[in-house]
Amino acid sequence: MVQSGKHTKSGSSDTRQDAAKRLNDVQLNDKSDHKAGVLTGDISQSQSFSDDDFTSILATLKALLSKYADQYSGDFDVYRGDAFQLVVKQPEHIMLIAIGLRLALKALNPSVDVRISAAVGDAQFRAKEVKTGTGEAFVLSGRGLDDIKPYHLAFHTSHQALENSTQLITRFADAHLTGLTPTQSQTLLAYIEASDKSHENVAAILNKNRSNVSRILNASNYKLVAEYLSYMEQEINVWKLGHRPLSNTPVK
Repeated sequence: MVQSGKHTKSGSSDTRQDAAKRLNDVQLNDKSDHKAGVLTGDISQSQSFSDDDFTSILATLKALLSKYADQYSGDFDVYRGDAFQLVVKQPEHIMLIAIGLRLALKALNPSVDVRISAAVGDAQFRAKEVKTGTGEAFVLSGRGLDDIKPYHLAFHTSHQALENSTQLITRFADAHLTGLTPTQSQTLLAYIEASDKSHENVAAILNKNRSNVSRILNASNYKLVAEYLSYMEQEINVWKLGHRPLSNTPVK
């Protein structure tokens, strides 16, 4: 992200700004507390949409990124027209965010899919400057997007045990999500995001008949998707909290 120039009103405000910047730099350079999750993605076949449709898609994407950034202590950037990056300080939720983004966009009319490379690791970034972030989470996420085809969802980490335990099931999850219809995507997203996950409540959220919602959820294999998200959150939490030894390969 291009840094904007600062307008200085007075010497005293200069001093306060400098002090705040030094404090921010100290906090950001404390790597022990900066395990983060990073998503790097782009809109699939963005050139196929009309200008009006693409403008609407982009507005929805920005609103979703803003929601997740606020919810999980992060920040985001949209750049190059159809590309985006999100970083959150709660990495255990990174796959929930990735799948939430895909489902919300697939539920649109016209339906749209995105390629998303998620990664967890050390990360340093400043608010509103996500594009200039550094650290292994940014490196792995960016590299992952470069190599993501023919898939739409990927997860990466430098910790080999976590990488090995999540690669295959993430590819299965990706294949499943790719095949969902817009209606299935909308219903599955409502289920995932609901605090009360009863079918009655999901039906009320969507203003639909309960039996119809149950049919759609079953066709969407909602329980498997929920189990995948629970598993990923658990595994990333184990890595984050250091509850087991993991083989760590430095990212160069």
